[in-house]
Amino acid sequence: MKNGLFFTSDIWLAAFLKAKGLKLNRIEGESRKAVFIFENPENGEDLIKQFYNDSQIGILAIKNAMGDIKSALFNMV
Repeated sequence: MKNGLFFTSDIWLAAFLKAKGLKLNRIEGESRKAVFIFENPENGEDLIKQFYNDSQIGILAIKNAMGDIKSALFNMV
């Protein structure tokens, strides 16, 4: 995390963060190796801990977030 931004190349973490309400700032790189850049609110670190500690999330929320992330990736080309 730097300058109020959080970077990840993990597509599932990116979808989780988006589903939890973090704003996707931009995607850098290519569709095969992309870095998702999120604005990092105060609870950003807590959300990341939740992801790695098997936090539960609604299937519809993660499905919609993954769809948004994939759509953004495919539009990079």
